Amino acid sequence: GGGWLAEVTSVGYMDFAGSGVVHMAGGVGALVGALCVGPRSGRWEHPEKFVPHSLPLVVLGTFILWFGWYGFNCGSTRSMKDIATGMLAAQVAMNTTLAAATGGITVFLINLRWKYDIGSFCNGILAGLVSITAPCGNVACGSAVLIGMSGGVLYQLTSWLMKRLRIDDPVDAFAVHGMCGAWGVLAAVLFDWGLGFDKFHGLKGFDCVKDAGGQCMSGAWKEAISANLLEILFVVVWVGLSSACIFLPLRLAGLLRASESDQLAGFDEVKHSPSKAYTWDEQSKVVAPSSPGGDLGAMNIEDDLKPSSSPRLEPMSSHAMLNITRAGELIGLSVMPRPDFILQSV
Repeated sequence: GGGWLAEVTSVGYMDFAGSGVVHMAGGVGALVGALCVGPRSGRWEHPEKFVPHSLPLVVLGTFILWFGWYGFNCGSTRSMKDIATGMLAAQVAMNTTLAAATGGITVFLINLRWKYDIGSFCNGILAGLVSITAPCGNVACGSAVLIGMSGGVLYQLTSWLMKRLRIDDPVDAFAVHGMCGAWGVLAAVLFDWGLGFDKFHGLKGFDCVKDAGGQCMSGAWKEAISANLLEILFVVVWVGLSSACIFLPLRLAGLLRASESDQLAGFDEVKHSPSKAYTWDEQSKVVAPSSPGGDLGAMNIEDDLKPSSSPRLEPMSSHAMLNITRAGELIGLSVMPRPDFILQSV
């Protein structure tokens, strides 16, 4: 709530924990960077090859962020020296929880008509968190639910639009942080304790902005919405221009984008040591579609299995056992309660 923007109007502006100055700034920078770098090779020709590396790590990272957000939002009260600030921190924590959960569920339900999209579900949680970061200290719990839900919808629409425009944003940084950050800045004024469009509380917490006579200032809401709109405008202009001044010279100098050969080989192979994220070198895989047939037995799959070779089967019961060996040593055993398997070499 500080800086030159706080002096533009008599009531200042409301960005409690940084939907605008933190998240929107990062989202706008990410958009400019994505435009300057351009799409990864084959991104739109073969979209099925560009999937998350590890959904368990995505989920783990999301919940670590969610947990950390309580320090981010609640910590912005800056103290709990009395009952009022303690209650405000509790209100901030509740609003943060409700918006995050609602944002995640909203995006999950939007995509449920196709399949369970865990990656988008996690981004929906982050969309709710970003959306509530600015208004978490001056909205009621019901408003926090609406803010998180709206943030989830805005995230999903923006993500679809970015793909439609063929802007390659690998982690939906602009959709999550840029768009939802702007929405959070607006929501901080639109939902100010849900008390209409005249009085304003903002950084005063449970109290209102008062006039010279000590009464709640009439017309304060209009001044607040003007200040917050100005914040959005200046974040876009300042961060957009500053990011372009960094990214464009690097792109023109050939220092921003990886070469085609490096992209084809993969950065793990080209830049990292060891060159593989996992030690397991998968050369064959087992899939289990539904198909007619009897029981299969145990399959021994060697590392040097060729597409033309046949796995050795041993009669068993209604379950099939898969023995995975490397250099003659048994390294894996799995019992699969399926009637049949198809071995597909890759």
